[in-house]
Amino acid sequence: MIFSFPRVALVLCIWCVSSLAQAQVSQAQLIPPERTISVQGSATILVVPNQLEFSVSVQERGEETKYLQQQVQKKVADIVYLLQQNGINDRNIQSMEMSLQPHYEYDNGKRTQTDFILARTIYVTHNDFTVYSTLMQALIKAGATSISPAQLTHSSPKQQYLDALKLAVEDAKKRALTMLEPLQATLGDVLSINEQSRQHPIAYRAKSMVMMESAAVDLPGEKEIEARVSVTFLVR
Repeated sequence: MIFSFPRVALVLCIWCVSSLAQAQVSQAQLIPPERTISVQGSATILVVPNQLEFSVSVQERGEETKYLQQQVQKKVADIVYLLQQNGINDRNIQSMEMSLQPHYEYDNGKRTQTDFILARTIYVTHNDFTVYSTLMQALIKAGATSISPAQLTHSSPKQQYLDALKLAVEDAKKRALTMLEPLQATLGDVLSINEQSRQHPIAYRAKSMVMMESAAVDLPGEKEIEARVSVTFLVR
């Protein structure tokens, strides 16, 4: 019988590969799969707002833009001075935003430009809630055309959320330990961790000016900040 050397080599190669694959499969079957536990963790902290934010608008309407700018500038200067006198730092006052728009009137369906509207907006951050109502009334007297509703916020919302996120991770670990205790198993390293919440602005809308006339209702209240995580641990 005559054997072809290339054919014999090919058969031997196929046999070796097949044997190696079977050995790897057998070895894999002998290795037990990693045991894991997945848990959810959550935490909620209460935050008291420590500042309020609002905007003040000043508008003038007329034909001469130069005259409008002078009028608006005077009122803005008076308002900024009032804010400073009430203890608001210059860094918490932004008064650069200005807009100029043509004003139109309609007569029998025809639009005609009559004059202009010049407006400036002042953005304010304040940390004293007790003078809120007095400040609002004084701003109107100083020439403010409109005042936006105040938003009660916190000066460091990111750090507040990170604190809650840390507590959520600790809660996940406690849950895992509690579940493994009756099984007499040991908690291993972290296999994966996922953040399931996100930071939201800490904001409230302040009460109306009528309700803010008394200092007894100048209360910031509390805001809940919640964080949630999903953690997978190895089990030993």
